[in-house]
Amino acid sequence: MQQYKEAIEECRRSINLHKLYWMPYVDLVSAYGATGQLEMIPQMTAELDAILPDFTVQWFRQIGYARSSNAQFRREYDNILDGLRKAGVREQ
Repeated sequence: MQQYKEAIEECRRSINLHKLYWMPYVDLVSAYGATGQLEMIPQMTAELDAILPDFTVQWFRQIGYARSSNAQFRREYDNILDGLRKAGVREQ
């Protein structure tokens, strides 16, 4: 839906509630990458690396594509992947 401001707020809230759950870090890094807020990315990627050191764009793609073959789901998932790439997350 590309509601990045709201997504960023919700991800930060989620991280504050449970710092060891990796998923909101992924969404937050993607949102920062998609919106060009590059100054925020190093801290979030460092925290994600501490929780999930082997995280890559391709690994995350495999997880998402395994969840659903629905074309709309995959288009929206690809938006998250694009944000991760813009943020400079390792591809493989």
